[in-house]
Formats: sequence, C-alpha cells, structure tokens
Amino acid sequence: MAKKFLYFQPEYVGKFKCDGSKCNVHCCKNWRIDIDKATYEKYSRIKPESKAEEIISHMKFDSERKIYVITLDEKNHCPFLTEDNLCRFQLEYGEKFLSETCAIYPRRTNSFGNFFERSLTLTCPVAAEMILSGQEPIKFEWVKVSKKVHDMGGKLNIPSFRFDKSVAEQMLDVQVAIISILQERTLSIDQRLIVMGFFVDRLEEIYQSGGDVKKLIAVYKSKKFLAEQVPLMLQSVEFNPEKFIRLMMELFEAFYNVKEVRLEQTDRRFMDALINTLQIKPDESNQISISTIAENYEKLAEARKKFFADYSTFLENFLINEFFMGLYPYKYHRRPSRSISVFLMMYKIFELLIFSATQNNFSDKKDLLMLANWYTNQIDHGDRLNEKMFKYLEENDDFFLLMETLLEQ
Repeated sequence: MAKKFLYFQPEYVGKFKCDGSKCNVHCCKNWRIDIDKATYEKYSRIKPESKAEEIISHMKFDSERKIYVITLDEKNHCPFLTEDNLCRFQLEYGEKFLSETCAIYPRRTNSFGNFFERSLTLTCPVAAEMILSGQEPIKFEWVKVSKKVHDMGGKLNIPSFRFDKSVAEQMLDVQVAIISILQERTLSIDQRLIVMGFFVDRLEEIYQSGGDVKKLIAVYKSKKFLAEQVPLMLQSVEFNPEKFIRLMMELFEAFYNVKEVRLEQTDRRFMDALINTLQIKPDESNQISISTIAENYEKLAEARKKFFADYSTFLENFLINEFFMGLYPYKYHRRPSRSISVFLMMYKIFELLIFSATQNNFSDKKDLLMLANWYTNQIDHGDRLNEKMFKYLEENDDFFLLMETLLEQ
C-alpha cells in the first residue's frame, strides 16, 4: 500500500487552484524566484545542451543564501513566463520540473512529526480572495496526502526552536482552542483577542509551574465560563487611545517616516488613506502631536463601530489564517505571551489600515484584497516591521499593559 501522510488544514486548502488569469501571475512578476540546487541541476541536464545553457543563463548563484535565483527580465517578469501568462517549464516539461518555490507556493507546510499542518499565504491574490471573502467561519479538516503530493510540498517550515515533547503534543489542541475563541461571534473582535490573551497568560503559567492544559481548554469551551468569566475579563482591560496611537505611529515607521513622507509608489495609496483618516500632519515645528491624533481617532468611534459591523468577518478570516499559518502562540518564543504580543500588534496594524482604506473610498473587494496582499508581504518579507515590534517588546515586557494599549472592550 502506498504511503499516506496525515495533514491538518483549513478546508480551503483543498479547494485552491492556481489561476494566473485571476491574479495576472502575481508571483511570477517583481518577486525574487529561488531555484533549489536539485532543480538547477535538473535544468542543466536538459537536452539539447544549447537549451540547457539558455535556461541556466537566466539564473545566478546567491553565495550568501547558497541558492540560485532567476534573473528577471526588463519588465521584472520571470523570463520563463509566456505571453499567455503560463509557465514555460510546466508547459514543456511538466510539473515535476518546477522548482520547490514554484511548486509549493502559496502553500505553507509545517511538520509536527507524525502529522503536518498546511495553509495558504495571503500574498497570493487567488488564495486571499478565497480566504477573506468567506462568510462562514473557517473550517478545518484532516486529510491523507499521497507521497507524490507530499514530496511536491518542497521544504517544510520547521520551528526555529525545539519543543519539549509534552508541549509539542499539545500544540494542535491549543491552536484549535484559540481558533475557537477567535471565531466566537457573540463577542467583538477585540473582545475575542482579550479572551485569547487571558487564555495564553494562563497557558504560560501552566508551562512554567505545571498544570493541565486539557483542563484549561475545557474550561474555556464552557458556556458557563463564557457567560460568567468573560465579562470580568473584559472589564479588567482599560483601553488607552493615546498609548495605542503612540505604538501604531512607532510601528508604521517601518513603512514610512511621517515627517518626511518618503513612500514607495506601491505603498502610497495605503499610507495616504491612513494619514487622511487620522489627520496626521506635522505642526510648525515639524512635530507630530500624538494626543491630537488620539483625539482624532476617538472622534471616529461611530465610524469604527459601523466598520466592524461591515467587515468583522473579513477581519476574522485574516486573524484565523495568520494565526494558523504562523504557528501561534509558539512562533517566536518559548513564552506564548511573547508570540501573541507580536500577533496582536501585527493584527492591529492591519485593522487600522483596512479601516483607513474604507474611510477613503478605497473599500471595494479588489482594493481590500490588494491591501491584504501588500500587508502580508510586509509581514513575510519586511524585516523592519519585525525589528520594531521586537524592540518594543524588549522595552515593554508587560503583556496586560500591551492588551490595554491595543484592545477596546
């Protein structure tokens, strides 16, 4: 019997099909395209030799990363892209000739020893539309994958640190429990994030001093807990709009400098919407008043209320996809609260960008998917944003203070 591999994934992964006509082959233009060594050697053996030489002439070796990279043409397109937006390799030689990067994108696979987790990144417009446009809560499934499909999965994403066996065995249960909290539609998005914060804080205590993770999960699933304890949690978090704006301004400097407003053309539309919405402008002394911007933000309370009513499902789907794909609450640190701190900051930036877009007539589906695509690229490839978030956490190591800075009950 052929070997099968057990995968846990959102249902939309199995429905995904690459369609260059819908996204204008987004991943074949303007992006760095890596070619692994095995694929490079396969290309170099293509017959006749002149054909192989022509193919590898479009590739150069990156000595620092120890990998080959395709040299884009004068239009910043992959030179193997046809006029019909199809891949020349796949047309002429079949899918087995695709590099690992091209074969797996936009799928992300993580290994957990006896099973795997697979998801899709929102940097792919086709995947983003499928994920973010859904109105029903995202559902997950177990599937058995053939060795052929599994092998085409390319490199697996392995966590940068090793978990104790007991923690590793509980990771999936913890992820599913938090996803359940994030899909609790009787609560607002921020309220769900507050409950998640309390769950993660208690989870961290259990890891440090011992306790029963399964019991914790069972408690949070209880309807009695939802009715009696959640209101107390929400009351204990007091939002501070000035601290919120100060942190947002610090983090947004990863994309632009407000005083100098030097923006790439791709970023300008999104940043201009933010600047217009919050009325961000330097005074005569070229200073930015955080308190004034915070006041402007508070004046938008009714607009934000309507925004959440209209876009809560869109935001929920973003949260669930990024949470699952990012291996939260374990992504960055052995302390779950540290990883969730990054998750909260990452989400609130996205939320503020989406809100600003909707306030500037930049709110049809195409616009918002474009913004989600751009922002996910910043998360995946923007080191400056990560650096700013980590720097903030080094200087402010208080998880509940961060919740009060970011979340409104």
